[in-house]
Formats: sequence, structure tokens, C-alpha cells
Amino acid sequence: METSLTWLGRLVESPSGADWQRLVEVYSPLLSGWLVRAGVVETDRDDLVQEVLVVVVRRVSEFEHEHPGAFRGWLRAILANHLKKYYRERATRLCEFPLDDLTDPQSVLAQLLDREHDEHLARRMMQAVAQDFTAETWSAFRRQALEGQRPKDVAHELGLSLNAVIKAKSRVLKRLRQELKRLID
Repeated sequence: METSLTWLGRLVESPSGADWQRLVEVYSPLLSGWLVRAGVVETDRDDLVQEVLVVVVRRVSEFEHEHPGAFRGWLRAILANHLKKYYRERATRLCEFPLDDLTDPQSVLAQLLDREHDEHLARRMMQAVAQDFTAETWSAFRRQALEGQRPKDVAHELGLSLNAVIKAKSRVLKRLRQELKRLID
């Protein structure tokens, strides 16, 4: 999943409070999880997340979208710099986290964090749209799209027509696409 160039453009030109809030809401939990993995103590995590996000806003005009995943790589590089500084300032703590792997897009760690980024955005999307549907519609979607069940089996289990089950999946997917566009556009 790509971060929206439109949204990044607003952060460059005239960031609103809503743009900042969206950045915080979308990326704080993700960054915090990455800091846990890096061994940052709980009392320092929020400060580091805030520092990284401030740098993102301050330097977003320097960001160059060269390829898919460029924003994630840039975000990981900012995080790596802050982690290096963090561990340098706390010389009593040894950093066993492979910080250089954060900036190498081919590293196992960078690929893992990229996957976590995409999964994080997908979870946010699904949480945002689930409330727009009845439990029955959501269940029909989930069973087909996420669990791979055949529509015929889902219809039988839920006591719905095959057409209703297929339409449920289609409606939820349409809404998910809209939310994805909003989230990353």
C-alpha cells in the first residue's frame, strides 16, 4: 500500500491540523511497534515517535517518490537515524537491533517492517468500514474474502441467498476501496 502523494503534498504546502492528526493516527501505532522491536524502553517510545513524525512533517518537502514503497523506506531511514542517536545518547544500553537493516530495502527486517506497514493500514481500513455494515454482511464478506470460503457454503451457513452473499462481498470491497483511497490519498 502506498502513502498518498496528495496527502504528502498537503503536508508540504499547507498542513492542516487534520493532516497532522491523520499522520499521528496512522503512523504512531506502527512506529511504536517498531520501537518495541528495537528495544526502546516504554517511557521513551512516545517521545521518539513524536520526534520521527516532526521530522517527517518538517522534511516532507525533501521526500522524492522514486518508486513504490519509497515513503516507507524514507520513514524507516528517519527512524534509523533517531534510533542511532537514541542509543548513542544512552551509551549504557547496548543496541542489539540491526539498525543498518532499516535502510536496506532488501534486508529481511525492512521487508518485515514493510509487510507490517501494509497489514497495519489494512487493519485500519477494515476497522473503519466494518461499522458501516450489518454483522451478517460483514460475516459474509469476511468468510469469503478473508477465510476463502466458497460463496455457496457461506450462503448455506448464514441462511442467505447466494446472490445476497456475493453482493455483500462486493459492497464491502467497494467500501474498502473507498476507504483505502481516503486513507492513502
